[in-house]
Amino acid sequence: MNVLGKTLAAAVALAIASGASAQTPGGAPPAGMRPGGPGAAQQQGGTVRGTVLNPEGQPVNGGQVAVWSAADSTLVTGAVARPDGTFRIDGLRPGRYYLRVSALGYSTATTSVVAITPQAREADVGTVRLAAGAVVLEGLTVTAEAAPAGFAPDRNTYSTRDMPATAGGNATDVLQNVPAVEVDQDGKVSLRGNQNVAVQINGRPSPMTGDQLGNFLRQLPANMVDRVEVIPNPSARYEPEGMAGIINIVLKQNADLGLSGGVILGGGTGGRYNGSGNLGWQAGDLTLFGSYGFRHDERSSEGLNYLERYTAAGSTPFSRLNQDILGVGGMTSHIFNGSADYKLTARDVLSATTMFSMGDHANDTENRYRELDGAGATLRNYVGENRLGFNDLTMDGSLSWKRTITPQRHELSTELRFNRGDNEIENRFSEYPVNIDNNLPVEADPALQNLLTDALNTTLSFQADYTRPFGERTKLETGYKGTRRTLDNELDVTEFDYGTDTWVNNALRSNAFEYDETVHAGYGVLNQGVGKVDLQAGLRVERTDREFFLENTGETYPKGYWSFFPSGLASFSIDDQQQLRFSYSRRIQRPDTRILNPFGFNEDQRNRFVGNPALEPEYTHALELAYQRSLPFGSFQLTPFFRRTENAIRRIREFRADTTISTFANLATSDSYGADANASVRMGKVSGFASVSAFRQVTAAGNVGDNFSSDGIGWSARVSGNVQLTPRLDVQGFLMYRAPMDVEQGRMGSFVMSTLALRQKVMGEKGSLSLRVVDPLNRMGFSMETNDPLYFQLNERRFGARAAYLTFSYNFGQTPRLRNRPPAEAPEAQSPNPMGTP
Repeated sequence: MNVLGKTLAAAVALAIASGASAQTPGGAPPAGMRPGGPGAAQQQGGTVRGTVLNPEGQPVNGGQVAVWSAADSTLVTGAVARPDGTFRIDGLRPGRYYLRVSALGYSTATTSVVAITPQAREADVGTVRLAAGAVVLEGLTVTAEAAPAGFAPDRNTYSTRDMPATAGGNATDVLQNVPAVEVDQDGKVSLRGNQNVAVQINGRPSPMTGDQLGNFLRQLPANMVDRVEVIPNPSARYEPEGMAGIINIVLKQNADLGLSGGVILGGGTGGRYNGSGNLGWQAGDLTLFGSYGFRHDERSSEGLNYLERYTAAGSTPFSRLNQDILGVGGMTSHIFNGSADYKLTARDVLSATTMFSMGDHANDTENRYRELDGAGATLRNYVGENRLGFNDLTMDGSLSWKRTITPQRHELSTELRFNRGDNEIENRFSEYPVNIDNNLPVEADPALQNLLTDALNTTLSFQADYTRPFGERTKLETGYKGTRRTLDNELDVTEFDYGTDTWVNNALRSNAFEYDETVHAGYGVLNQGVGKVDLQAGLRVERTDREFFLENTGETYPKGYWSFFPSGLASFSIDDQQQLRFSYSRRIQRPDTRILNPFGFNEDQRNRFVGNPALEPEYTHALELAYQRSLPFGSFQLTPFFRRTENAIRRIREFRADTTISTFANLATSDSYGADANASVRMGKVSGFASVSAFRQVTAAGNVGDNFSSDGIGWSARVSGNVQLTPRLDVQGFLMYRAPMDVEQGRMGSFVMSTLALRQKVMGEKGSLSLRVVDPLNRMGFSMETNDPLYFQLNERRFGARAAYLTFSYNFGQTPRLRNRPPAEAPEAQSPNPMGTP
């Protein structure tokens, strides 16, 4: 173990020992912290109490009491009334709350807002009288109706519950409904126009990147996603990958008490269908959950490439190339997700998770080329065919342990995680000439070429996190994470030799490489509250060692470096409804293996990609100033931001012979600054959100050539609305527009996406039937112009996204119940404390 590893291990051991010293032998809390002892109030937080009575003044035994945050309308915790109708709920952090009380045979009652403060830790709502209501024979259901959007100091959360416009879709459809998030035609995710964003699954970095991540998101059914969290400026606690921030996709993993589950079946026009199911069971100390999703999708695509070449800047073109593209493709995927939690003691929980993803993809593309001279006369016609097949198998598993002494205040957790991804890609190319006069094939043997790629990725990581309070509003978070990533990649290129009637290996194109990366990281984050101000300061230190080995040539590209990632946050609560926040963080984007490999591959007959093994990691300084306001009918957030990226990794293009070559290079700097405005509303039968994002991006590329510099303004807007037409029928519409923008080497065209959906509740509250129409205006596509002194290129694509889906969902199981948990079991995710542990 190196010096850093020993130092961090010692720090973690010291933290564990400190945690253990806070307990008496046998695990019992110190006397001062036992219930009723002198420190009980500080240990358990605030308390709210009251009594539930019926219209006749008699106690209501078993009444369900839910505590909701008045700041963002999220469910915090709950309890069940005692036989005498009284209830008491402990462990509440300072904040404003209201209660919803319900019971079988009565209408739900909502209390006025009560406040828990450091000076007044107890609130008594008095008597809550429930009016008589109709009895639902299927049983009373207490659900947490999350707002469509929730704003916290470090993140925005968007629930999928009110997204019928994603029914029958996949995870990319969900992300495209999230403000400031975009997914392009290749499945690449961007935030505020920046694709250097880290995507997490259930709070852990996704082991998949690039095309693999895009394929996974397209395979993941939308109904398996519970919510999406956008963290634009994460603290030092989080891994620093993702220049634009973090997008966390949280999958549904909840299990009600007893047995519960659900089934979803759907189909769409053009050969698209899906199905999924989930099953959860909870009894005593054991909770089990499993889900399975299946998707099949077929669609066509079309587009064009147009190329002009010049002898000098400003001259007339001496040659032109027209390329018409027609394609048809399909994919089939299976995903299984499972988890198990076992409560070892009142404070200790052992958890295990597993995920299997398997997908088959196929795409056939016909490219019709026409070469012309400068005057526009046709020189030759030819056709290129491309048959692409892609198979992937991903396995992910984790084992974790968590000890909770005081929720979000005093905790210790560890996690061991392993991921393995196996991918096989076969790309078959053929090319044959076509008669200029009648476009019929010429009698000639076509040129044939096969590319076969086999890649095996493995990732092993261990993480330990410790949180400890040092006062009423002082908290220290610290931890360590070690990660080992390996990749074995082989590319075999063969060409058919008609002379010998055999496939011959192309030794100049075939290649194999190995990639090995080890990262050791340690962090510390200090939180301090003073009056209406909450402060946070953190530092993450990382040591990275990587080696890139080319088997063909024996060349090795080793690199080792230290990185420091400071972070800071200051928030000021103007009042209970308004908050100001300023944050800073330093981020990193490490080049992945695909863009490091210098051998590259053909995207089609006239477009080739070549990696750059000399790429350096890029670093970003990110600053944000945010204003948040909670309103009786919704919320509003305005966020100006500034980002400076050094050694910006950008895709660049150049023309060699008759082929467009794409690669990546480090550009000197790239500055991006602008603002986001997000608003959510919930007024009776109407709910939804609207957002606008505008920014300017200035890239300086003097280190590689001024023609790679750019200065562009981009903006996007989206709106989503849901209207409840009847108690059982609602309609939703979604529209997103991204304006054209100047980028490095050219200009990116506009993008439009829209959906319409109807959802009808059936079988009581247990089922629903949804009709969704995607791209009803048939406008989904993209365009890109590349400008160079010696050539001009235009690319356009349309993807056949227009379709209609019909989806049926059904939920079954026991009625969920809210239990009066002791403080050590209080839910973590709903803390109203703005500086609480994420």
